[in-house]
Amino acid sequence: MMDIEAFPEIESFHKLPRQVIVKAGSTRFEDKEDGRLQGIVINNTGHAIRDLSVGVVLFNEKKIPIMNSSAAADPGRLSQGGIANFHFQFKGQTQPVADYYLYTHWRFDDEL
Repeated sequence: MMDIEAFPEIESFHKLPRQVIVKAGSTRFEDKEDGRLQGIVINNTGHAIRDLSVGVVLFNEKKIPIMNSSAAADPGRLSQGGIANFHFQFKGQTQPVADYYLYTHWRFDDEL
């Protein structure tokens, strides 16, 4: 897993777009293991969010979708400026995870 120190320093959340930001931190593939993808999610909506999950679509070399998956972020509830992580493991993936699209699902949280 990539340490938070490896990501560029963020001087101010005001410089980031007002949205939930998802960024893959590292991909991994070894012949004896399955493909993996992990990264972080930053809540910069200005409000607390909950039920946070990350979705991914993998593409082949011809840009055709070959797999779609989702995973819960940890933690699944974030206040403004909070950071969560996610991890995907693709069983049977025979190629490196190179071309993908990430997206998030979440709901506003009025309880935080």
